[in-house]
Amino acid sequence: MRRVTKKLLNLIVGLALIGLYCEFIIYYIVISQCSWPTLTNTRNKEVLKAFILADTHLLGPFRGHWLDKLRREWQMHQAFQAVIKIHKPDVVFVLGDLFDEGEWTNDQQFNDYVDRFYSLFALPKDIKMYVAVGNHDIGFHNRIRRKALQRFTDRLKSPLVQHVVLKNTHIIVINSMAMEGDSCNMCAEAQRQISLVSDKLMKCSKNDENCENHSYNYSQPILMQHFPLYRKSDAICTEPDAPPLPERNKLFRLKIDALSKEATEYLISKIQPRAVFGGHTHHGCLVKHSYKNNEFLEYSVPSFSWRNRPDPKFMLVSISHDEYSVNKCGLPKEATMISSAVIMSLLLLFYVFTIRKIGA
Repeated sequence: MRRVTKKLLNLIVGLALIGLYCEFIIYYIVISQCSWPTLTNTRNKEVLKAFILADTHLLGPFRGHWLDKLRREWQMHQAFQAVIKIHKPDVVFVLGDLFDEGEWTNDQQFNDYVDRFYSLFALPKDIKMYVAVGNHDIGFHNRIRRKALQRFTDRLKSPLVQHVVLKNTHIIVINSMAMEGDSCNMCAEAQRQISLVSDKLMKCSKNDENCENHSYNYSQPILMQHFPLYRKSDAICTEPDAPPLPERNKLFRLKIDALSKEATEYLISKIQPRAVFGGHTHHGCLVKHSYKNNEFLEYSVPSFSWRNRPDPKFMLVSISHDEYSVNKCGLPKEATMISSAVIMSLLLLFYVFTIRKIGA
């Protein structure tokens, strides 16, 4: 009886340790392997450390199994908190599609959604978070209800256009669905605000004394939004986490899969970005753009959710007023977590029921 009790105790302790590793420690081990990218010259420079993620797609009240919802949210919560504790960013940017069913929810369901988001992705008070709206949050352009847009703006503090200045770094966060280019109130207001930001940046670029309240200096801005800029498809994407074939060659539906060419040219001419970050595709892509005298790179940030890909990713970006550098970081792969649990469980069973018997 004592031998059976001891085996049972060893089995319970072993399973608890396996659970601790697979559901907690593994996130820290994998995430700690990534680091902040270095800049070529940081002397007398303030460096902004930005953690960028996209497409968390929290399930709502209508779709998906409750167990899948709990599992994916647990994974994202653990991964997010590990990034915050290990890398201690200055700021977090979430590039849209926070929710999977935001456009369909009533006000109470949406408020529950937002509370859940802030609980899962909780931050210390000294770390700021900025959110871009995605099509799953409020709907595509022609399906947006004014109330849905307003409640997202109010609860997530995400206006049509945000001009954020952190450590002399200018970051512009755009509502992609407002870039339709028609005469809707949302689009007209977004264009008005973009023009104001553009004029402000232009004045600031000519003389730092023209910068608002003299509280910052000019730096070429970084553009963040949910949609990619105009491209015909992901066929130009060669990153290891690019869409698989033949999906990669599927033509984009403009204004649904990417911004139109007209909207892209408008944004580039007004903002003059030195880099662009977006989400939406759930895959990685690096595109070099050239517009008149402005050349810059566009980064598609892969989804942060295991529901959308088996190897979720995020980006750590170091930014100063005149340069930036990007590291794309991986989260534990689904297959790695499952195989680790299976192998460790088999080794535990072998130890408890074989090695212990031989030792006796």
